[in-house]
Amino acid sequence: MKYLAILFLLILTSNCSNTKQKELTPKTYLNEVLEIVKNNSINKDSIDFEKVKKNALSKLSNVNSIEECYPIVQSILRELGDNHSFFMSKEQVKKWESTSKSSEDVNLMPFSGELLNDNLGYIKMDGFISGDSISIQKYADSLQNKIKSIDNKNIKGWILDLRENTGGNCWPMLTGIGPILGNGICGYFVDKKGNKDSWFYKNGESGINEFTMVKLSKEPYNLYDDTKPIAVLTGYQTGSSGEIVVTAFHNREKTKSFGTKTAGLSTGNQNFELSDGSMILLTTSIYADRKGIIFGTEIEPDEIVEFNYNSIGEQNDLVIQSAIKWINGRE
Repeated sequence: MKYLAILFLLILTSNCSNTKQKELTPKTYLNEVLEIVKNNSINKDSIDFEKVKKNALSKLSNVNSIEECYPIVQSILRELGDNHSFFMSKEQVKKWESTSKSSEDVNLMPFSGELLNDNLGYIKMDGFISGDSISIQKYADSLQNKIKSIDNKNIKGWILDLRENTGGNCWPMLTGIGPILGNGICGYFVDKKGNKDSWFYKNGESGINEFTMVKLSKEPYNLYDDTKPIAVLTGYQTGSSGEIVVTAFHNREKTKSFGTKTAGLSTGNQNFELSDGSMILLTTSIYADRKGIIFGTEIEPDEIVEFNYNSIGEQNDLVIQSAIKWINGRE
């Protein structure tokens, strides 16, 4: 998969296994995976599922442990052809769920912000990869604090830079950026039958339908003036949950996007925990914006501005310059 770091949380981890009450063998483990794929994959009807199943089970003859099944699971997900589904071993799941306790040099606050030209708020959000509730809470709270520290009565507009947002956990991202995004439904997940689940930000909370996924630990911040224009910056590294944030701002009033097309992973992954503690993140839906426009591939910005990734944040950053020009021109 092109963007190995991309993770996306659609709903709370789903334990869809009945085999925990039975003896777990390589065959029952693979059948568990195949059943989940059959019932939930958005591409299930566009592939020869019986062939995928037969190929997977035929590889069991030389398998003696659950861990030896992992490459087979990965091959099943590749055969789905959605380019987004992926697998996490039980060790990777444990690490992902305990980032706040990690001794590794992990950037749990992958965002920055500053005041440009004394009157423009600039927020740069990179990917946030964690399933740890402590890390999630800290991220959402800290991002709203960063916005609060920049905001003032002289702000003319906001620039949201998502060009290096390769994905991760979308819910703390939406909660953290909430003061700029604004309250209300900001997008949908559309499944293979056309059913829609809405996602929202409202008063310090983000979630799906009526279910809250992430909530601030304190009162949410509200901008001095929430009518100011917003420029959203995108590039080919903007993927998965990064594209969730892009979608959330798409067709928003007084909002315009600049840069180049996104990665093309604007599809929703749902988490399914397996019986040994490993997990598959299976593509089950496609993103749609607040007006119902469906994506599923690259999201093209309103204004194409070619750029070099090495120039991000530099004085010769043409995308930021274009965004500033647009905001200033709206006076």
